[in-house]
Amino acid sequence: MNLGFSRLPVKIGKVLVVIGLYPFLEINLSKLKQNIETLQKKCSQWMLKPVAVTKGFCADSKITDLLYDSGIQTFADSNISNLIKLIDRYGHKAQYQLIRLPMKEEIDVILENQIIPMVSQIEILNLFNQKAKQLHARSSVILAIETGDGREGFLPEELLNNIDQVVSFNDLTIVGIGTSLACLSGVLPQITTLEKLNSLRNQLRIFLHNPHLFISVGGTTFFSLWEEYSQPPPVGQIRCGEAFLFGSDISRKRNLNWLQQGAFHIEAEIVEIKSKLPDSTDRGFDAFGRACKISSENNYPRKRALVAVGLQDIDDTQLFFEDRNVTIIGATSNYLVLDCEESQHDYRIGDLVRFQAGYGTVLRAFLSPYIQKRYIE
Repeated sequence: MNLGFSRLPVKIGKVLVVIGLYPFLEINLSKLKQNIETLQKKCSQWMLKPVAVTKGFCADSKITDLLYDSGIQTFADSNISNLIKLIDRYGHKAQYQLIRLPMKEEIDVILENQIIPMVSQIEILNLFNQKAKQLHARSSVILAIETGDGREGFLPEELLNNIDQVVSFNDLTIVGIGTSLACLSGVLPQITTLEKLNSLRNQLRIFLHNPHLFISVGGTTFFSLWEEYSQPPPVGQIRCGEAFLFGSDISRKRNLNWLQQGAFHIEAEIVEIKSKLPDSTDRGFDAFGRACKISSENNYPRKRALVAVGLQDIDDTQLFFEDRNVTIIGATSNYLVLDCEESQHDYRIGDLVRFQAGYGTVLRAFLSPYIQKRYIE
């Protein structure tokens, strides 16, 4: 069933104009639902609790409803506004995690809405403790642990060296420890990663008098450990978005064969077809400060198609075109440029081109007010 487009009304003078249907992002809800159900079954077999990361699609309600209705009980996001949107929709029948380290000015909102933050600084733990005492409430937090990616987290030895101070925060409840890999430095998780986390968790359980302290790992790339090893060290949660959205693990450049791919597509219109010969006499950088690389091996002029979608809407490195004889040259703010010289298809003005969309493109498309959304079942 086609659930239709969401069009953007624009007021020009006294006239309200609804802009056209293109470009649009097509979201296949049926594929997403199947992936979510499969993910639930796999996590149950592996004794993992899946936490749905919603930042990649701006916590879009049609997708979060699929997650919630399937039994997902915990949502995670890096933006407070997305978490508030989820809380308004599902109340406190679900749990909510802030997986971007909190800013000081966000502490009140986090406490008032019972959001569980990841924290990596003693100073911030102290502020949460103070504010919780003022509000006569307890604050639940997850301690972020650095495991090699060089991003956020306590070093394990740093945390243990300051454990007396952590224990002294009487209005905090440390519910778990969490880590992320393959986000900044491309560091992939190993079985030793889980072993070290498990060892740290066991020590903290004693210090914190909390036998229920869990481990939370992210993201999708961690699934490889359960695929490879029959009995990894026990982990409570796995935070993932890429798995159910795309059925892939971009950090390892692979598809997960137990999930489906192709739930998201971008469709946009060709607005120019011409043969072009770029001038190579004096070349600087493009509008985004990137070095321009024009191959001297190609025979110019070459046929180029300009598509009415650009970097304000998509990530040109995360678009995948079915016509293997067409090359994506690059993109500007408003245009995607295709080399069609080798294609057997006679592309024309007004033709629609369709791309499978990866994570970067879907993220930008949900953020862009210029991309229409189309939901299909």
